[in-house]
Amino acid sequence: MKKLLITGAGLRPNGFELGDGKYYEKSIMVSLNLETGEFQEVLTKTDGGDHYPDEHPNLQYTAACLEGDVLWLPTDTEIYKYALPDLKLLAVFSHPCFQNVHSVHVFGDTLAVTSTGLDNVVLLDKQSGAVKQVLNTEGLAPWHRFSPDIDYRKVHSTKPHHSHPNYIFKVDDELWVTRCTQGDAVRLNDVNDRIDISDGGSISVHDGLWWQDKLVFTRVDGTLVVCDPASRSVLEKHDPFKAHRNRPNGWCRGLLIEDDIFYIGFSKLRQTNFKSKLKYLSKGNFKYSSGNNSIVVGYDMRNQKVLGIHESPEGMIDAIYGILPWRY
Repeated sequence: MKKLLITGAGLRPNGFELGDGKYYEKSIMVSLNLETGEFQEVLTKTDGGDHYPDEHPNLQYTAACLEGDVLWLPTDTEIYKYALPDLKLLAVFSHPCFQNVHSVHVFGDTLAVTSTGLDNVVLLDKQSGAVKQVLNTEGLAPWHRFSPDIDYRKVHSTKPHHSHPNYIFKVDDELWVTRCTQGDAVRLNDVNDRIDISDGGSISVHDGLWWQDKLVFTRVDGTLVVCDPASRSVLEKHDPFKAHRNRPNGWCRGLLIEDDIFYIGFSKLRQTNFKSKLKYLSKGNFKYSSGNNSIVVGYDMRNQKVLGIHESPEGMIDAIYGILPWRY
């Protein structure tokens, strides 16, 4: 593989002062040439629209997915369908129940969307975009604390989130989702069926991907957690920088697995009112006391060796949500 496709966002200079749901001013997708280390802009969005708050829309491309030569690309409130490689726009799906969408995944004729701000997963018909089902990620009624009559696309923030679902995958043909708040992954049809990824701690969880016959999850502290899907148990934990004197300073999110090579995203740290989410920073040995730009780390899981660290140019892409192969 020579190139990666990375989805994310650019910070708004006064986003923290404006408040939650107003942090990002630019949705951006970039390519990374792994041979040269060059980042190149592929697609940006700097305006809101009918599906966003009227002022200070939170603009970000979140975790996308590929279906052959089709790219399904989410924003906070929309799902874009693009034909590759020319990025011809084929469709846009959006619903009032979309709020702070973090990811989209394709399963047969269904799109599974994490409406993170409502703690729900929304299942859409892939062809029409119509809502087929709304599933709450705490096992409760989907509208137990929100109203189906409100257009949540116009709401900047619904924090604090009770579960903060991030990433959807399948085990034994059933949908599972990672939950940032609980630090676990649960089966949507029975949330008591779970994998505890943070060991009961407070380290947030994001991606969940298959690697061979195991599941691998990212934690925001940069730990890769390998789990046995049959026993629902943690098998191994890998810190790519455990043997290094210095480590990147960032929020780990975004993972691509190619054979035994893992490509791991680290977003640039931003100010937050939820200080407990950053407790992991106290373990020290960071390379930059003032922080670094977003980076992508190449890691050989089998040999437990960092292959490369690619730091993005200043101001290009601050937050990373997803990493995909870019074969064009």
